[in-house]
Amino acid sequence: MGLLTAGVPLPFPDSKKHLTYVRNAGILQFINSYNRVSKLTGDELLWGDEVEYQIYRLSEEDGVKKVELSLRGAELLKELGDLEHKHQHRLEGCNWVPEYGGKGLFFI
Repeated sequence: MGLLTAGVPLPFPDSKKHLTYVRNAGILQFINSYNRVSKLTGDELLWGDEVEYQIYRLSEEDGVKKVELSLRGAELLKELGDLEHKHQHRLEGCNWVPEYGGKGLFFI
C-alpha cells in the first residue's frame, strides 16, 4: 500500500457500501498474483520487494472462536532483526522494519 498523495479518503461510514467490492477485488488480485508467480523458482528479491504482514491471535472461549489482532508486532520485529543480525556474515538477508509511519526501525 502506498502513501495517499492525491484525493481524500472516504470517511468509514461512507466507505461501508464499497467493502464487498474491495474484498472481492482484493481476493481476485491475490489469486491473479499467485497464479502469475506460483511456478517461479530461484527468483531474486530486489530493492523494494516487500511482504506485508499482520499477526493475529486465535482463541476459543465457551465454544466461540475469536480472531484478534495481536499487538506483539514490535516485539516480533525486534526478534527477527536480532536473528538476522546473527547471520549478517551471509550475503543474503532481510531488512525487518515496520510499515511506513510505524514507530522506529528495529534492524537496518
